[in-house]
Amino acid sequence: GRATGEGIRDGPHTGFIRMRGLPFQATKQDILEFFKEYKPIENSILLTYRGDGRATGEGYVAFNNAADAKAAMALHRNMIGSRYIELFISNKEEHSRNVSRSNPR
Repeated sequence: GRATGEGIRDGPHTGFIRMRGLPFQATKQDILEFFKEYKPIENSILLTYRGDGRATGEGYVAFNNAADAKAAMALHRNMIGSRYIELFISNKEEHSRNVSRSNPR
């Protein structure tokens, strides 16, 4: 399918998920709400921005454990607003690398 090479959906979970296709106006609150059954860690939510301050439509979120993150993958292609959100397995390194890109100011 279209997602080949763009992210992994199968494999060992470490508690981190990468989201793609987020509405540009999405907020951390929207992400919390989207994943609420799986208890996302609020202060782990990252929404990444380009150098010019525009949202990339990508984000990262961590869960309390790998099992919660794996369960949360059930939301793949569910909607936030009018957009389908794609979910991929992420990890702490990828999450850490994107912390600096997560604030537009």
